[in-house]
Amino acid sequence: MMKHVLRVINVLATVVILVAFVVLLRTVFTPAGEIPTIMGYGFMRTLTGSMEPAIPVHSFIVVDTDNSQVYQVGDIITFHSSDDALEGSLNTHRIVSVEAASDGSPVYHTKGDANPVEDAAPVPAADVVGRVVFVSAGLGVVVSLLTNPLLFFPLIVVPLIVLLVLEIRHMVKATQDVARAEDEAALRAAVEQIREKRRREQEEQDDTGDEDDADNRVEHGAEAEPSSGSDSSAPDEPSPLA
Repeated sequence: MMKHVLRVINVLATVVILVAFVVLLRTVFTPAGEIPTIMGYGFMRTLTGSMEPAIPVHSFIVVDTDNSQVYQVGDIITFHSSDDALEGSLNTHRIVSVEAASDGSPVYHTKGDANPVEDAAPVPAADVVGRVVFVSAGLGVVVSLLTNPLLFFPLIVVPLIVLLVLEIRHMVKATQDVARAEDEAALRAAVEQIREKRRREQEEQDDTGDEDDADNRVEHGAEAEPSSGSDSSAPDEPSPLA
């Protein structure tokens, strides 16, 4: 039972390592202006302090890209800015008001918490990427450092590959140990079955031998009876005349 638990733990650890590795790769190497997404969630890093203190500069943020949800005042959203100064790049600010466009779709007015005024350009619903659901300044610092390939490969790629190889080797060894134990158990069971079969055959042979001995004794006894009775049945010799 414990071996199966260890196998599950090893598999989960390997999966977590792979997921972290993929997230890191997509975050570091996604071109500017695009957001990497995995299973409906986007990962990115802020470049300015316009949302401080809620989102410190260079923070790592996770964005829920499900645009079927309704955004409300107070939500922090990531969007493609239509501001001429930003040229459609991604921006992350808080919604301060919502109004309806002529077609009934929502239009959001946004503002950075650290900015004195609202953003000049409103944000139509079609430009919204998603809502911020997670912020980590520490992970942002790590991602910032790893943006440098000279640090990324020796500090992350190589150790992760080594760790992954070790985990795979350990998992394979554990699997082989379990298979070996199962084979040994099956072999012991087969040997025990053979021994039991031989024991039953030996008992049957012993029983057959006892029956043969009993039959032989009966036959010998039956043959001895006529010889003993022949003396008694012989005619008497005539006695001499007086």
